[in-house]
Amino acid sequence: MAFTKPNTDRRRELPRSRFWERLFSTVSIGALLLAPVAAMALWLLISDPVTAAAVMERGDILPVIEAILKMVGKAISAVMNVL
Repeated sequence: MAFTKPNTDRRRELPRSRFWERLFSTVSIGALLLAPVAAMALWLLISDPVTAAAVMERGDILPVIEAILKMVGKAISAVMNVL
């Protein structure tokens, strides 16, 4: 007499792809880090057109970076003075 084996094997479920979650979180973190930098650069270009002209003339972005670092330094020193 032949016995049939009960089918107890379950189908394996493939693991969920986390590609879109990782992509979205990477883009979000990048946007959060770059938004303040872009805002400071725009403010600098509006408030100091001489620096903007120097960047356009020479094609060198170093003056903008220096001005942004000075602006951040002034902001940090102002916060420290308040504390």
